[in-house]
Formats: sequence, C-alpha cells, structure tokens
Amino acid sequence: MSQTFLFKGVDRLDRKRKGQVVTVDRDSAIAKLNHRGIKIKRLRRRIFFDLFSRDFEFILPKLPLSDVLWICRNLSSLITSGLRLPEACELIADQRPGKRPARVMTEIRLDLEAGMSVGDAFSQQQKRLGNVPTAMLKAGESSGSLIPTFDGIAKLCESQIQLRSNLKRAVQYPLAVMSTTFVVLLVMVIFVVPRFVEMYSNLNAKLPALTQFVVDVSITLTRQAWAFPTTIGLLVILGLLLRKLPTGRIVTDNIFLKLPKIGPLIHRSITTRSAATLSALLTAKIPMLDSLEMTADASGNVVFQEAFLGINNLIAQGESVTDSFASIDELPLVFRDLAAVGDASGDLAGVLRRYANDSEVDLKRDGENFAKALEPYLIMSLGAVVGTVIVALYLPIFQIVTLVG
Repeated sequence: MSQTFLFKGVDRLDRKRKGQVVTVDRDSAIAKLNHRGIKIKRLRRRIFFDLFSRDFEFILPKLPLSDVLWICRNLSSLITSGLRLPEACELIADQRPGKRPARVMTEIRLDLEAGMSVGDAFSQQQKRLGNVPTAMLKAGESSGSLIPTFDGIAKLCESQIQLRSNLKRAVQYPLAVMSTTFVVLLVMVIFVVPRFVEMYSNLNAKLPALTQFVVDVSITLTRQAWAFPTTIGLLVILGLLLRKLPTGRIVTDNIFLKLPKIGPLIHRSITTRSAATLSALLTAKIPMLDSLEMTADASGNVVFQEAFLGINNLIAQGESVTDSFASIDELPLVFRDLAAVGDASGDLAGVLRRYANDSEVDLKRDGENFAKALEPYLIMSLGAVVGTVIVALYLPIFQIVTLVG
C-alpha cells in the first residue's frame, strides 16, 4: 500500500526544496529523495491524507477516461525516450503526487519492481483502468509492442471522450433552457405571487380560475417548501437504485434509446463507441470472442451488451462473423454490412475503425443540428410559461378596470 510523505530539504546547489512523495514506506521515500540529490531536513507522513484519499471502490472505482488518456500518452512518450517502464511510472506519479492516477502508477511500479510482468501489473489495476486497456496491454506485452499499445489506448480514450463530449453538447443547451425556465418559474411562484396574493386578498372578490390555480401552487410551495427538494432528492435516489437492479437497468436503457430525437443520437453514440472499442481490441491481437465480451461490457447499455454477447455465442457455436452480425437487429444495418465487408476482406478492425471515425464526425454535426433545431421551441416554451404566469397575475386587475369602466 502506497504512503504519502511531505518533505523539506536542499538540493545539490543548496536550494530549498519541499513537496510530497508517494512510496511504499519511509525508507523508500528517503532512498527516492536521496536519488534525486535532495538532502532531507524534514520528512513527515500524511496519515490522514492517506486515510481519506483512498479509492473507495464501492463509490468510484474507475479512473476517468481523461486520466487513463493522460497516463497512456505519458507512458508512450517516456518509454519512447528510452526510460524503463518502472522509471516512467515513477515520473508520472511525481507529476500528480497524492492523486488517484499517481497512486495507480505507484502501485504498478511497485509490482513491476517486485518482478511481476507488465500485463499482470496492469491487470492488478483493472478496476481502476478498465477491462479494455488492461487486456490490450496484456496482449501488447505478448506481442512485444507496448508503445503502439499505449498509443492505441490513448487514441481509443480520446475517441470515447470526444463522443461523450458531442452527446453532452447536444443536450447541454436544451437542459440549460429547461433549467432556466424552471428556476424563473419557481422564483415567480415563491417570491412574486405572494405579493399579489396580499393585494388581491383585500378585494374580497372571486379570482379567475387561472389566477386561483397559480395562487394555490404558490401557497403550497411556500408553506411546504421542504417537500419539493425532498421529493426531487427521493426521485433521484430512486432512479439510481433502479439503475442498480437488472430489471431496472434493462427498462431505463431501453427508454434512453427510444427517447424522441435524442434516442437516435444515443444509439449512434453507443454504436460508434462499440465499433472503436472492438477495432482497438482486434488491432491489439485479442481473440474475437474475448474482444466481443469486453466490447459488450464497455458499451454501457444492456441492449448492446446482449447484442454483442449474442454475436459471441453464435461465433462460439461455429457461425461465421458475417452471419453472426447479420442476425442481430439491435445493431444498425450499415454496421452489420461493414462487418460482413471486413470479414470478407480480412480487415475487420480496419473497417470498424474507419466506420467509427466517420460516425464520430457525423454524430458531432447531427448533435449541433439537434440543438439548433430545438432552440426556437425551447425559447417559445420559456416565453409561454413565464407569460402565462404574468397574465394570471394581472388578470384580476384587467377585470377590475373593466368593471370600473
């Protein structure tokens, strides 16, 4: 288990140095600092920092894709420069001392120095790095091509990040407008409407139905303000718990794929991500059946998991790749046709990679068009909601003016 130490000292030029270092124990920290040419004046263990910065795997086991991308790019660059892998891991850990990527790199370095193979050392961190990168590294070690493997993982992570960014960008603006509408409406109902209620209460007249409805909503929200955030919180917790159940996961994943407008974007995004993952695994010389299993896990959607596992079962039973892909209706027709072309040409990985690259460009364009097409409807909805509340508030005044006139 790695430990974090704070140090103060001077280097060979008698300049003051301070910082922190992550090692397995105190003696290793001293040896590491001496190797850097630092004369230690003070060395202190960060016990509470280590205690509260551990990876609680039941909450957040995996590193973000951006961290995996950063690790693989740095490892590829450092190994290409001539450094040994343990030294490269140490340098990377020193760039982010105490952070989760640094702890992963430190544990990998310690395993390598203990005599463990590269594939096994990275496999020990499978829960943090993911199944696909660790499997690719194990295959890369067997083929003697670690640097291309690190580059391949970096490209795959970059592609996945870009896909997620495109999908987030497509829904970001609609969500922002809907959130703004909700907040504005809530502020008006809680803070503005009560002032009108006080004014109308002195009239002793029957309020119009629309005004009365707005007033009733305002009274309910102001008198039971605790109920609204509690309800929202319970709904969020219920949704998260539902996603944990197998049946709930199936239901919600199917709902996501069938949402109007955004559902096809999610479907294409998962298809593109799956194609890129399967291509990267096959390029790393991982067997087809293992590649399909890992692609199913990496898809993140039960519908696609069942589809790729179904292809896996058909191939295991002796069916051809072409027939196996063609029998799965969940995958787009173009995906199945390209799989047949790749199988016939013997370059399935290359065909899927080109498909993923082209789909990524199309998905980005379609996401931008989706946001632009939805923009006028969202603005009209915002105006309609706010306008309805304003009309409801001023409607009694119009009636009074009419009666007086």
